[in-house]
Amino acid sequence: MKGIFDFIFYKFHYKVLAFVFAILLWLLATNKEITEAEIKVSINPIPTGNYEVVDYSPKEIELTVEGYRKDLLILREKGQVNVLMPKELSLKENGEGRVKLKEENILLPVSSAKVKKVNPRYIDVKVEKLIKKVVPVKLEATGIRRNLKLILSPNYVIVYVPEKRKKEVHLVKTEKIDLSSIKGNAEIYLNIVSKFRVEPDRVKLIIRTKQEGR
Repeated sequence: MKGIFDFIFYKFHYKVLAFVFAILLWLLATNKEITEAEIKVSINPIPTGNYEVVDYSPKEIELTVEGYRKDLLILREKGQVNVLMPKELSLKENGEGRVKLKEENILLPVSSAKVKKVNPRYIDVKVEKLIKKVVPVKLEATGIRRNLKLILSPNYVIVYVPEKRKKEVHLVKTEKIDLSSIKGNAEIYLNIVSKFRVEPDRVKLIIRTKQEGR
């Protein structure tokens, strides 16, 4: 009996390390294994033309996806994908239409995975066409000292807005910025804050120090 115990516990810590190392190798090999799975996800339509998606159906689709096992687990956990919509849509007068889901237009949140099949192949959408409206940009800033000259470039942007809401949009604002620490000339890029699509989506704030007496 003593000989058995001596055999089991001889250099026991090396055996434990070897066992742990074997498990790690197994996990690594499993995660790097290319596999295929069917995953149900919700979709987020991304317009690429002058329209916005008001409603769509179905809200969920089933994807057959190929990739590393670990990435497929991440995709299943996230449960959502973006879908690029066509630039031009064939629509009825009420703004309703049908869009074919192409594998290459489904944007997965993991890089290694590839969409092999989509079910269903089509979604029904209701969209609202957008018009272009040129509006001024208002700087949202605090801590502005008297000796600073502030210039926005450009100071006008294009807003894509539903036609029935065009009278609601008179200007857009920049993100807020504190200028109290600015001591000399500077140039800062600021994002435009808007619930509508804007081009460009950021502007340059040019800061110049005024000369005394001018």
